[in-house]
Parts: sequence; C-alpha cells; structure tokens
Amino acid sequence: MEGALRDLIRIKSVNLRDEKIDFAPHGFAFLGIASSIPDLGIHSGDVFIWHAQAGILPITKSEVIRFGMDAPSGLHIILSERIVQSDCYSVESFEFRILEPDEISTWVGRAILSGDLVASARNISTTDEPVRKFVNNDSFEKVLVLKPSIEINAWSSQRGMAGFSSTPIILTARIWSVSGDLLGPDGDREFGEWSIIEDPWSQTVSLLQDSQNLQQAPVLRSFEPPVKNWVTSDRIFEEIAKVIGERRRGNSGERSESGTVRSMLLQNWPLDHGSTTLGSHAIFIPGWLINLETEMILHGRNGRLYDI
Repeated sequence: MEGALRDLIRIKSVNLRDEKIDFAPHGFAFLGIASSIPDLGIHSGDVFIWHAQAGILPITKSEVIRFGMDAPSGLHIILSERIVQSDCYSVESFEFRILEPDEISTWVGRAILSGDLVASARNISTTDEPVRKFVNNDSFEKVLVLKPSIEINAWSSQRGMAGFSSTPIILTARIWSVSGDLLGPDGDREFGEWSIIEDPWSQTVSLLQDSQNLQQAPVLRSFEPPVKNWVTSDRIFEEIAKVIGERRRGNSGERSESGTVRSMLLQNWPLDHGSTTLGSHAIFIPGWLINLETEMILHGRNGRLYDI
C-alpha cells in the first residue's frame, strides 16, 4: 500500500519534496513535504506527510502525544492503515490530521476510477462451464475494469440525494473473446473477432466498442452477482450471436431511371455456429457501496442501484 500512497501523493500534491528531517517516529514512514494537497482541502503552508502501515494494534492517544513531542512545526498528515482510537483527536500539542483506513480507501479508489492512479489486482481464477470450442485467452495478462460512465457527485445531485457515504468497489463480470465467420445470404463468409461484455448485474450482453474503455483493475473490495444472473452455457452462443449478427443492405432492389440499383432489402449476416470459438476472462465493472437506509450497490456504468 505504501507504494500506491507514494504515487498518489506525488500526483495529488503540489511541490512535493523528499527532504531529510531529523525526526523518525517509530511506526511512521515519512513520505515527504508538500506545499499543498488540494484534494484534501489543504491549499497553503508546508505539510509533512506520513504513513502508518497496517498493524494489529490501533493508533493510541499516547502514541500521538509521543509523535507530537519532537515533530517539526507545521501541519502533519498521517495516512493510517491502522485503526485510530477516537481520543487521539483530543491531542492539541501540535497540528495534525489523520486519514483513517476507510478514508484512504476512498481516496485511492477515486483516483483509480478516475484514471489518475493504476494498481494491480490479484490474479482471479474463474471456473467457466465448457462452451463449444473454449480457449485460454492469453491476450488478457491482467484483470481489467471498465471505466465508469457516471460521476457519483453528479449522480446524487441529479436525484436530490445528499449526505450519504460511499466507498469505491468493483463488480465481477465477464469478457468474451469471440472469433468466427459471418454468413452472407449467398454463402459468403466474412471472418471477424469481437469482445463481448457479459454484465450479470444488469443481465445484459453487449459489444465492447472501444478497448480504451478498459484499464487495469484496482485492488478494491469486489462483489459477486447472484449465480442465477450468469448466462448458462447452453444459451451463451445464442446471446452473443444476437449482438454480433448484422443486417446489411443487399445488392438487389429497384432500378432507378439512371440505371443504378437502389437496394431496398436488408439481408441477415448471422454468426456461424460451427466456425465460432469462444473464450472468457474475468473483468470488473466499477461501482460504489453507498449507505442510504441500507447499504446498496451503485453500478458505475448504468447508474442503477442493486441490493447486496
């Protein structure tokens, strides 16, 4: 986590300097001094940035007091992966602010979803039922996430909703790599390759139009959809074929006065079942866990709410 925090601080702070200071409190790693951190509402004056690594024990009031005894003059920001006891905030001997684990997760998550920060996800294995010809898709070396289509502040404002907390999460989905032939009405064949998104949350199958909508998946809490929401193996080709098949103008129709043929017919170019190869890989959809009257999942692509 410290590496991700260093990257985030470098991106989000102004005039970050890695200066040496004669102060090394136990349990706190010095990340640098910045002139400001607008993301955290700090717009002027030098701020000392520290990281408290994850641990079993919480940060206590006495630990904060010891920190402040020799701390240089100025504001100190502590990014804590440890739980913080509430009485720590009663210390007034020096100027400090602590970002607790939930606040750090939210900050990092927002930076990842906005594309400012990229983090690796742990390898995730999926057990797919056999579907006709199944291949391992080696082109996806890392698990990917779609970019969000909504911005949560705009989403809440449009609905007159405010005052709820939100935490970035990722939702499990599947990407299908499809190769095969489209069959023309006269026996013509046209080979193609497609990427298909299976979204079990909205229960839709759709064509991925632009690979730029994908980015490396962050290490965030993930949620699995109900098992019944996945398309079954005996239906997946049918659902994919509906998305890939095309209707094109044919070469026959009425002849105009100039002698040219004006096509009036649309001809089907379906996906050929026999030539099709399918392979699937895990993918994620961005989202938020929001607290209304109960916790609900906000889908980062369609803006709909789902029960946990």
